[in-house]
Amino acid sequence: MNDDFGPTIKGVTIPETVILPPEVIQLLPWMSLAELKITIAAVARLMQVGGAEPITLSEFEMLTGLARASVVEGIERAMQRGLLTRFEISGYQGHLAYVYEIQPRFIGSKIEPMKPVKDKPRQAVVDESESTTNLNLTGAAAENLTADPGEARRNNLYARLRKIGIYPKTAANLLRSNDPARVEQFLGLYPLAVQTGRAAGPGWLVTAVTDASWDPAVEQADLEARLADRRTRQAEPAEAPAPAQGLPQKVLAALRQIGWNGDTAEVLEAYTRSKKLVRAWLEWAATQPPEYQAARFRNGLRSGQMPPASGKRRPASSRRYVAGKYGEYINH
Repeated sequence: MNDDFGPTIKGVTIPETVILPPEVIQLLPWMSLAELKITIAAVARLMQVGGAEPITLSEFEMLTGLARASVVEGIERAMQRGLLTRFEISGYQGHLAYVYEIQPRFIGSKIEPMKPVKDKPRQAVVDESESTTNLNLTGAAAENLTADPGEARRNNLYARLRKIGIYPKTAANLLRSNDPARVEQFLGLYPLAVQTGRAAGPGWLVTAVTDASWDPAVEQADLEARLADRRTRQAEPAEAPAPAQGLPQKVLAALRQIGWNGDTAEVLEAYTRSKKLVRAWLEWAATQPPEYQAARFRNGLRSGQMPPASGKRRPASSRRYVAGKYGEYINH
């Protein structure tokens, strides 16, 4: 182990998931060391199982061992070359910060075989003192790196999917396996779905795009109806449920507490059959998220079954092995 040289190893692990993209091999003659290290670190993060989160400047420093100035230089070159993309995030106390990840290509199209670069042009020698590069690819390399006409649209959709929190692999698969127009339609509906409570997160969009039974037009009409209903309820004061003869005041109060604003006839009918069942479901519904309490009470009541047990089990007695029916056979 030499402090200047760094550690030595006994070979490398053959990768099963992290694969160096062919474009990186094509661009090796033009890439600086910092740019190459930055690119490899970003590829590894993209292919990381369960990860694939964007990388910060500090993380690049840790992953590559480069000084901050070299990291910035490598990022600048990789972004100019089209290997890396950047996102804005809200940092500490509202300050803007930036994160980086690999810029994907061939989204939704077939990956063509790599065409090797013949010779590096003499005039394309990299000057390590420069922070930018003039990339003039010719021949096979230029042909292989030319984007198809629809790629700009897919890359734009990819950036929008990433912005709402969908992971890189999931976003790429959505665009590879589905019509971009369908993805774009549901992306446009996503803010409305969040506003109306229909979507609790980006998983809604993934389901909407991949499930062929979801019709964007029907979903839009439903979301607009939900929004109109919400605005109406916000504008009008909430009405208490009409008292029903036979329901005790405690039951009516519990119904108001879970947000019940419908007819109480069904509750009264169930209460007549089984007071215990109605009270049990009221107690259980009160433990659920506020927006779902009334609906879950109604569904549970209609099932005719008792609600799931919500209490904690009593801990077993510490003397059960001594005082139990088999206590005489146990040495203690």
